[in-house]
Amino acid sequence: MKKVLLTLALLLGFGLVKTPLERRLHLAQTAQGFQLARLHLGTRQQLGQGGFIAALSGFRALMADLLWIRAGVAFEQTAWSRMELLLHSATQLQPRAVLFWEMAHYHMAYDAATAMRSGSNAAPTAALRRKAEVAFLRIGETFLQDGITFNPESSRLWERLGDLYANRLSDHSLAAEAYEKAAQLPKAMTYLRRFAAYELAKVPGREKEAYAKLRALYGEGKVQQMPTLLHLLGQLEEKLAVPQAQRAYIEKTASEGSEPPVVR
Repeated sequence: MKKVLLTLALLLGFGLVKTPLERRLHLAQTAQGFQLARLHLGTRQQLGQGGFIAALSGFRALMADLLWIRAGVAFEQTAWSRMELLLHSATQLQPRAVLFWEMAHYHMAYDAATAMRSGSNAAPTAALRRKAEVAFLRIGETFLQDGITFNPESSRLWERLGDLYANRLSDHSLAAEAYEKAAQLPKAMTYLRRFAAYELAKVPGREKEAYAKLRALYGEGKVQQMPTLLHLLGQLEEKLAVPQAQRAYIEKTASEGSEPPVVR
């Protein structure tokens, strides 16, 4: 009986010591985003048993770099699906590394997607090529969305998401939203508010809203009065039939039959 009580006392004492230590570890891991990132069987397959154990033992950064190198090899071999799995595992190991998410999206939405359109392993018909291209574009989109989940204050990731919607997926409404969000975050680039207004101007039915934003930017002075902004402002003033006396800018080049260069 004494042995049983002694064992229970030891277990209770161990639990009292262990619980606060585990809580502090949990809080530290949550602050770094590791509680959100789940190491799954796919990660174990990419790392092997030894590498997976090393990742669990605190060598996540080293194992992530190893996976990134392997992804580079897959890129050279145009093994896009394998590269996707490697990049996914690497980003899960280093969820706070913004560059990992950014480059993973780029490899999928630009390199792999372009290869599906015109590479040596492209599908035989235009419809199948486009389907394969869009599939990799969406994978790139998911990388950015997941990266933002782990790094919600990253203006850079929001900007890349806006670029993807604007230039690759032609969803100007979502592009405007992404640029607007990026513009509101720390370390945001000054051109992002203009980009948001540019994209909004391309969305049917939102011309008045876009014009209000462009007009406000124009009022900030030469720092915002870029050729693209002036061109779009002139277009919307014509489209919305803004009276001449109320117009902010009269685009002289339009009457001469030419357009200003697209400089953002």
